Amino acid sequence: MHSPVEIILRGIPRSDELERYIGDEARKLGQISDCVLTCRVVAQALHRPKQQGVQLAVGLAVTLPGAEIVVNREHGEDVRIALREAFKAAGMQLADHARRRDDPGRDARGANPGGKRRS
Repeated sequence: MHSPVEIILRGIPRSDELERYIGDEARKLGQISDCVLTCRVVAQALHRPKQQGVQLAVGLAVTLPGAEIVVNREHGEDVRIALREAFKAAGMQLADHARRRDDPGRDARGANPGGKRRS
């Protein structure tokens, strides 16, 4: 990754452990693709009606040259679970983006390797 991870916490206590976890997960994204320019993480407590309690939301924005991957996840109890799921989804999207970048003809060929038509 070319620049540091931007971490924004709203209504969630800041801790070294949480920031370290986010940094480690962001570095893993940089290992999936060397094209990651920035990673912005917003974790926040959403206040819902009393019967629903606090919902924790995570938003990731991963910037690549000419593209951006955006993932949003919510969890009712643990911000780390929302973070884990968001980074997992971003990693899958990033790997897919890297495959498309490395094999640009794949989209045109679809699931039929070699581009040959079936009768």
